[in-house]
Amino acid sequence: MTGIDRLFIAVEMLRKQVKKDMPSQHISLLLTVSRHLGATMTELCTLLEMPQGTLSRNVKALSSYVDRSERLASVQGLGLLYTEPDKVNHYARRVYLTEAGRAVVDELEAVISAVEVEPDVDERNAEAASFGVDLTAL
Repeated sequence: MTGIDRLFIAVEMLRKQVKKDMPSQHISLLLTVSRHLGATMTELCTLLEMPQGTLSRNVKALSSYVDRSERLASVQGLGLLYTEPDKVNHYARRVYLTEAGRAVVDELEAVISAVEVEPDVDERNAEAASFGVDLTAL
């Protein structure tokens, strides 16, 4: 399986398991948090070269929150991240992966770090199918 095949399978896995139209900013944020667990929002802004407002919206979208704008309150967000106040600076918030977020990142890691062996077409299709992707439809 080539690197492009693994990347395609990883993106398709995110589309099927997390959100069909998941923006690339969300993917970058999720992966950055997985590499820098407990980074502050300010640190993430620097790492991702993203304005504070944009980062806050993306963290909110990847977290769980209660939307009270409708008649009935409902839980929104993807539930992959959560924030906690910093223990020293209570104005700063640190960002972590939830268990669901860790599971998604672990599955991405498994797809991307698959052993580089050039399998035949049937093996490639079987491996892709194990991640819920149909390469024959391409």
